[in-house]
Amino acid sequence: MATSRPSGIESQIPRNALALLMVAQAAVVAPHALQLSPWIIVMCFVCGCWRTLVYQGRWAFPSRAVKAGLVVFGSIGVVLSSTGGFSLEAFVSLLVLAFGFKLVEMKSRRDAYVVIFLAYFVVAAEFLFDQSLFVAIYEFVAVIIVTAAMVGLNQMRTRVRPMASARLALSLMMQALPLTVVLFLFFPRVMPLWSVPVPGNTPIGLQEEIEPGDLAGLTQSDAVAFRVVFDDGPPPFYRELYWRGVVYNVFENGRWRMAPPQFGADIHLGTAEQGGYEVMLEPTAQNWLYGLTVPTQFDNRARLTRDMRLITEDPVLSVTRYRLSSAPGARFGVTLTDAERDFETYLPDVNENPRLAAFARDLYQREGDVGRFAEALLDHIRAEPYAYTLKPPDLGDGPRLDAFWFDTRSGFCAHYASAFVYAMRSVGIPARMVGGYLGGERNPLSDHIVVRQYDAHAWAEIWLEGQGWRRFDPTGAVAPERVEQGLAAALSSQDRLSLSALTNARFGEQGLVGRLLYMFDSVDHNWNMFVVGFDGGVQQQFLSRWLGDLTPARVGLTMLALGALCLGLTGLILFVRRRPKSRHPVVRFYERFVARAQRLGIQRQAGETPGAFVRRAGLNAGVEPELTERLARQLEAALYDPEATDEGDAVRAGLRRLALRMTFATR
Repeated sequence: MATSRPSGIESQIPRNALALLMVAQAAVVAPHALQLSPWIIVMCFVCGCWRTLVYQGRWAFPSRAVKAGLVVFGSIGVVLSSTGGFSLEAFVSLLVLAFGFKLVEMKSRRDAYVVIFLAYFVVAAEFLFDQSLFVAIYEFVAVIIVTAAMVGLNQMRTRVRPMASARLALSLMMQALPLTVVLFLFFPRVMPLWSVPVPGNTPIGLQEEIEPGDLAGLTQSDAVAFRVVFDDGPPPFYRELYWRGVVYNVFENGRWRMAPPQFGADIHLGTAEQGGYEVMLEPTAQNWLYGLTVPTQFDNRARLTRDMRLITEDPVLSVTRYRLSSAPGARFGVTLTDAERDFETYLPDVNENPRLAAFARDLYQREGDVGRFAEALLDHIRAEPYAYTLKPPDLGDGPRLDAFWFDTRSGFCAHYASAFVYAMRSVGIPARMVGGYLGGERNPLSDHIVVRQYDAHAWAEIWLEGQGWRRFDPTGAVAPERVEQGLAAALSSQDRLSLSALTNARFGEQGLVGRLLYMFDSVDHNWNMFVVGFDGGVQQQFLSRWLGDLTPARVGLTMLALGALCLGLTGLILFVRRRPKSRHPVVRFYERFVARAQRLGIQRQAGETPGAFVRRAGLNAGVEPELTERLARQLEAALYDPEATDEGDAVRAGLRRLALRMTFATR
């Protein structure tokens, strides 16, 4: 026999539970405003307002035609506003819209449960975009609110109390936390869902193609590029932290771009020392990694190209953890093929910057040697009034490197590196521009190096016979402070004004603000190291350290044992919490007296006060009314009068005597 759906008051949503649902909707949708189209967030807000007006009786529930129209137009809007067709962003947009539409048509408890389950999915979807500690804490609170709404749905209509529901929801989540930790540590790691490409959410950083002025724009951001932990501590000198990432060896129309990768690196270690370190790279949406030159040991997910780039098959779409070893004194590219020489000296039009090309040819003829020519270019920068600035003047539409080298003479690192490489290629010397980061800030709390976007840097490499590729940094000629001490030491007061207040605070004296920034950075670093970066390789190292030889049986039994321990401890805590609380001695005396009286046939009546019951029991036992009345007053004072003196002993003795009299009276 088919059962009918519940109707009437049983199926209705309690008022406070509905209020919690509305708060939960705002909490779970709000973070998506940073990734999804604004109209989707506005639509969810409208749905929430609509449901509120329905509750107040001002509006009606949407009709079938209206609901169908919302679905159709919402789907069309997602398709039109999404980039990349059927992308992750589009699917999350549909999920958030479905959540809002379901909220506005919610009528019964059954509908409310569907909304709650959708809310959990919306919370999980935010981690596809951001896995930072702040987001994790925020979503933890959001889950508590959603769970509190579910708790409220399971309570009586007159007993739904939001704060009590929230406390119970928090208690449930804390009970589940130990088992969650066990599963996190021991359950096999799989590829995270958030490594799916997210159109329109490309992080900032170095790109495959740049103009000389592009890197200056990165100085406006203090976002973290990556963090590094050295096995034996960071290098002692700032200038040793050249983080190589991109090699720009194709120059066309005033822009530099990368060439397709060529593998088979030519490395000569010699007696160069190797140092190990671990990198936590923030999402870049690019397929290259950063490391110190020359990488000799690296993650098996990466491959090393001939121009010393570490590239991966897939782009970096989430925080990525990898290990490297580098030999700073090693030589690479000592052997240069004819094809490589032609490629690294190629200029599509040598007359694109005729003045710089002529200047280079004249200087090279005077020096007659590649090394002396390179040093002469650097000496020219030192001798002439060149300036290092974040706000380089416009170079116009003509020969841009000519305008920089001879006219404006003000630029950022990429201006100097680009002009230096162009001058080298003008006389047939193999040269290229390298993009990456220079330096980093050491956090004394966790002893790691944090490299930010404003540390972006470009330098030059030229090929020397018998030595291979050698780094030349023209920025060191115009602003040696940038190479020796960092960006802050090389900036003028006007440049500092163009930076954000937070960036200037990081550059300032390390007072209270500096210590707080260090603390926040250290917490974020540890979160990435031990939670976000806890991938399969790190998990295997962790389990090997604690379990020895890893076998499926050993890992499975350990996980089962720890899981059972967590469940057992949780059950024990719940059992202890549910035990009767310690009661007042007078209450225990009275309850024992009532139990004995009931065995003797004197039953306590519903609503009968303790004093009235004692008076009736004394009357049945034939006790003098004065004694019974005095005992009743003592009992009521001990139970109800907070200012009364302790009558416990007298009440206990009186109840014992009265019980004996009742016993003799019934025989």
